Amino acid sequence: MKRLIPLFSVISLVILACNLTPTLTPSTVPTDTLLPSPPPVNTEVPTVSQLPVPSVTATSSAPAANVTCNGLSLYLDPALASSYTCETVPEQTDVMEVFPQYTKLSFTGYPLSDKFFHPYISVFPIQRFTELLPDRVPGQVTSLQALIAGNPPPVQNQSFSGPGLPFLPLWNAGQVFHALYAVVPFGNGGGIRYVTLYAQYFAPINNHDLFYTYQGLTSDGKYWVSAVLPVNHAILPMTGDNPPNGMTWDQFGNAYETYLADIITQLEAQPAGSYVPALPALDALVASISIQP
Repeated sequence: MKRLIPLFSVISLVILACNLTPTLTPSTVPTDTLLPSPPPVNTEVPTVSQLPVPSVTATSSAPAANVTCNGLSLYLDPALASSYTCETVPEQTDVMEVFPQYTKLSFTGYPLSDKFFHPYISVFPIQRFTELLPDRVPGQVTSLQALIAGNPPPVQNQSFSGPGLPFLPLWNAGQVFHALYAVVPFGNGGGIRYVTLYAQYFAPINNHDLFYTYQGLTSDGKYWVSAVLPVNHAILPMTGDNPPNGMTWDQFGNAYETYLADIITQLEAQPAGSYVPALPALDALVASISIQP
């Protein structure tokens, strides 16, 4: 039997959902062309003057944006997706799920399918998120600001008790590990990217659950960008259904820290272009982001 993690340092099991951010029924999207986005939602977002973010300038010019979604614009390489949908997800404040109204851009025709996550980019208003979760969100913002400013990331979490890297929205699962960390600027802000996996048990690192994430802040401190993009590598198993090397779950749990250290070393050693999709292509996608009120 898979062993549940005894402690989640970054998760509140009382207020968070047992599922990920709710998925709205998407509109039918052709797979051969990019659709225009719906009209912007005229929603005022208060300024968060107490949460400044260092101004970061991209080091190279991105192609002109070919996707707009409310105030979010970016360049979508046709090799990464053939189409997209733009949604305004309503605010959720019940006991199990808490998040503000936000913009969600989902991709169709992505190089990977049938993974735990579908590929998407979300944009959250920080002021309202802070009002809803005042004990959770400011700490995430402060941590991300420090990383954007050049501070080193926290010591790798290999026992589910140390700090993970910043991530919003909050989920009721643990950030099992992170690898391939880098600071990446975007059009009017900055952020970090890394490869990770979330679980509620001692999960083998696997291609079904693995994803690339980008967590960013606009320079004016108003918006948080969260990208979740599935990624695979040939050295990993397709699923995490079984422990490696014929071990029992108990044996695997006892050796988990050693296992993670070895997997992280292996993933860090792989060429960036050997991932699917290639990491440089995903970096270029998030670097092309621009967010306007």
